[in-house]
Amino acid sequence: STPLGQGRVNQLGGVFINGRPLPNHIRHKIVEMAHHGIRPCVISRQLRVSHGCVSKILCRYQETGSIRPGAIGGSKPKQVTTPDVEKKIEEYKRENPGMFSWEIRDKLLKDAVCDRNTVPS
Repeated sequence: STPLGQGRVNQLGGVFINGRPLPNHIRHKIVEMAHHGIRPCVISRQLRVSHGCVSKILCRYQETGSIRPGAIGGSKPKQVTTPDVEKKIEEYKRENPGMFSWEIRDKLLKDAVCDRNTVPS
């Protein structure tokens, strides 16, 4: 009965398509019920949506004010190493030519040249 014929039934008896976002009307209902003080575990049982899915939607709504699903797949934009970071890496290599890449990453973090989000891979 699903458009792609890939519908599965979850443990609560709800139908879902693996890897696809929950329909918007259900997302709205989850947020609406939570707004009325209904606990996520109750929402989960009533709408037959997994507790994890309910929590994720409510969490995203609290953080962004949006019920829209995240992007499916795709890749994150490539992090470009800044000239300052490149200079520091060159400095580390001069001081210790045998240094491994993971050691360089650790040192960039330890020396607060980068944080976890900006350290080169």
